[in-house]
Parts: sequence; C-alpha cells; structure tokens
Amino acid sequence: MYDWLYVFNQFVAPLPPTYIEYIEIWSKYFPNTFDNKVLAFHSKSFYRTSLGEVYEKCISDDKFKNNLKFKFDVPNGFTNYEGTELHSHYHEAAYDAHMTGVAFAHTIKLKEIEEAKLNASGGGNKGGKGGAKGGNNS
Repeated sequence: MYDWLYVFNQFVAPLPPTYIEYIEIWSKYFPNTFDNKVLAFHSKSFYRTSLGEVYEKCISDDKFKNNLKFKFDVPNGFTNYEGTELHSHYHEAAYDAHMTGVAFAHTIKLKEIEEAKLNASGGGNKGGKGGAKGGNNS
C-alpha cells in the first residue's frame, strides 16, 4: 500500500484527505492494478508472500521454473545480477523491480496453466476468461 501511495503522491497528485477519494482517483488512472502479494496469497502455491520468498520459489520450484525463462542482458554488460550472491542485491531498486516482474509473470502463468488444466478436465469456466486479475487490492 505504501508503494502505491508513494507513486500516487509523486506522479499523479497530492494525496487526497480520505482513502475513498484516493481509490476513486487511483482507479481512474490505473483501472487494472495487480498486487503480487495478493496474487501469491490467492494462488495457494506460496506459504510466505514476501517478494524475496515468492521470487526464490518462482525460480527454483519445478512447478514454476520451467514455465517461463528470464535472463539479464549479459552481452551488453549487465552482469551485476548473476551468480550466487544475489541475496545481497535484495532491496536494490533495479533488482527488486526484476524480482517483482518475474514473480508477477510466473504467478499469472501458473494461474493460466491451472485454469487450462481445469478446463481440459471439464471443470472450470467455460467462457474462456479466467480470474487471474488481482483487482484493486493494494
């Protein structure tokens, strides 16, 4: 929530006096807001939903790691985030942004795979649209 408030205050407008006003304005600018913590919690695949733990599970757990692949642009000199000491980069803005994107993509991809399996087995939503959206739960 604090991250969204910061983004709003820095890039949209000064914070309004009430939460209701904030949500009304936020929803006009960002009608589809996703929250990794909410997505991870509702996926039932994570016991802990901190960014670092979700990211680590996404890149190491067989349920996730082979669904999508992400690589840094090593040929152009972006080698800072390779190797075994990656935990030391947690909370650096660029690495946290990378972890957020990887966690989001893997969580949504898993939801897509689970819904396809459910639909193939005869259960689930026959309309073809899934419920992977995280909503405005910031």
